[in-house]
Formats: sequence, structure tokens, C-alpha cells
Amino acid sequence: MGIFTEIRNECLIKELQRELNTDVLLFGFDGMVYFGRLQKVEDCRVATLMAPEEASNVEIQTPSGENVEVRFAHVDLWQIVAKATGVKTNPFDSGYGKGPAAGLPERTDTTERQESHELICILRRMIGDEVAITTLGGFLFTGTLGDVDDELAFISVDDIFIPGTSSQISDDDVSTAVINLEAITSVSLLNCTC
Repeated sequence: MGIFTEIRNECLIKELQRELNTDVLLFGFDGMVYFGRLQKVEDCRVATLMAPEEASNVEIQTPSGENVEVRFAHVDLWQIVAKATGVKTNPFDSGYGKGPAAGLPERTDTTERQESHELICILRRMIGDEVAITTLGGFLFTGTLGDVDDELAFISVDDIFIPGTSSQISDDDVSTAVINLEAITSVSLLNCTC
């Protein structure tokens, strides 16, 4: 059984099918970030992205922080660890991804993965709190946890940190994220600045 079969999340794919003709950010297990307008989902497996409203091409951010523009992209949805919607501006134009972050630890791949039911139980008790959730691929999502349902965590985004960059995607760029619970690696409460 392959790693993609282990992290495939049919609930997340159903969520994406409701996002047709919407600008989305897709976060891959391999650390890639895809920004484009979701045109279709084929066989509950492959998403087709076209140029988003905020850019002239589909943009792919690599784990090293490089931005590559393509005319369209077909993305394997079985390797997606999260999606962000409510895109307000092009997150790659707002200073995000301008060079590698210093001191990032080297990533290692595992051959077998099972979601942590203990982490999911802890996360369910954090609904309404300011949280930080990390996933496979090295992504860190911060914001208010709205719900944990159908193998998904729904948050109102404060910031999204991507491996290989020294800046983040903020709530000025996107408003919500849906995270694949099959891919979470840690959950934390943020410090209150009250």
C-alpha cells in the first residue's frame, strides 16, 4: 500500500468538488503549493487548475521557494494535505516566497503513515481556539479552529507557513483552510495576547 493511499482523504476531495471555478491553493505532501482556478476534478483523483483571477498563469511554489508559472496543471489529489480558499489576492505576489528560510531542518520521507487518532481527539477539544496545525510536507497553519468533521479540520486563516520560505501567506491573501486530518503531525494552542 502506497503513502498516497494512506493520506488520501475523500472528504477533502468532495470539498474540492464544491469549489469548481474558484481560486484555490493546494498544499501537497511533497511541499509543493499550487495556486490556480479549479476547473474540474476527474475520477475523484486529479484536479485541473487554470490561471486564477489574480494571476496570468497557474503558479507552483516549490519547497525551495522558487515560483514556477505554467499554463495549466493537473494535480494528484491523493497527495494533498490541505486546501485554502477565499483567495483575496495572489499570495505569491505579496512578498511570500522570496527566498529560502534560514535554518530549516532537512525533511525526511517515511514509508508508512497512519493518522494520529490521539491528535484528532485533542484537536476536537480546541474548536473555537487559536491553533497551530502542522502537516506532512512541512506546512504550518495558524488561525481559529472552526470545526473538526469528516476527517477534516476547518480554520479561519491567520497565517500559513510554507517550507523553504522566510515569509508566510496571511489572512490578507486567503481566508480559510481545510486540512486533511490524515496528514497532521502536530496540534498546538497559540499564546493569547490578551
